[in-house]
Amino acid sequence: MLLSFPHMHPVLFPAERVPGLLFFDPGMTEIPLQDGFRPEDMPLDHRTAAALIRDCIHFGEQFKDPGEMAYFGAMTPDDFYEGSPSSIQAQIMSRFAESEGGRQGRGEAMARAQFIMLLAWFFEEKALELQGLEEGVKASWRSMDATLGLDDEDRIDERVLALGNAHSHTGGVSDGQVPDLPWRRMIEALPTLLPEEVTLLCVEPAIISAWEDAGIVFDLADPESGLPQGARKATQPAWRFAGHRKPPRSMPDTARQLTVAVIG
Repeated sequence: MLLSFPHMHPVLFPAERVPGLLFFDPGMTEIPLQDGFRPEDMPLDHRTAAALIRDCIHFGEQFKDPGEMAYFGAMTPDDFYEGSPSSIQAQIMSRFAESEGGRQGRGEAMARAQFIMLLAWFFEEKALELQGLEEGVKASWRSMDATLGLDDEDRIDERVLALGNAHSHTGGVSDGQVPDLPWRRMIEALPTLLPEEVTLLCVEPAIISAWEDAGIVFDLADPESGLPQGARKATQPAWRFAGHRKPPRSMPDTARQLTVAVIG
């Protein structure tokens, strides 16, 4: 199985589509997504997933100073839950409260991993909404220009020209660019959720460069492997792809080997 990384929406994949490429589906919707891969045993159903995201947004809205939110980002997950007035932890724990023994610990790890992927998926959703809003603003300006019979040569007044150049600024995504996803957190979470036979495919130059700077060597893939021509791949413990110097004790699944293919 070939799975896109880090993008989870096909429309955001920044290269020509690869035949057979799937996109991780974290379970936010009742019906599995087209061209998506949704693990069968994820603990959070779509209703709980939506409730968790709403709770997270409400929690974030309590911060007026971004520095306060950054403080929480530097804390461990347990510290975050303990210090948060939200019910995120309680909702996650309720999904496997009836589990027994080792299954309960495994369920917790899977729920936390799924929660990370849900946040990343929602982040992409908001980016797509902002893109749509920006396109709407651009279309409105083009329509007004056409109505007035204006083009850039007609805009002699510098203030008008500056306004025209800034007409698409909506405070979010600009010119089709998508903000960086928290890909290190995502690749920490994925080993808990993915079957053994998955190969991740990344075409993002910045991420590939970060891996190579960390000493990960990608070898040319076998032409018969089913990967696109010129693809390179490497198999390493997930913690190395996440940028750690050693396996984090709190995330034992990051010791699992991941195969990552890259193009570019």
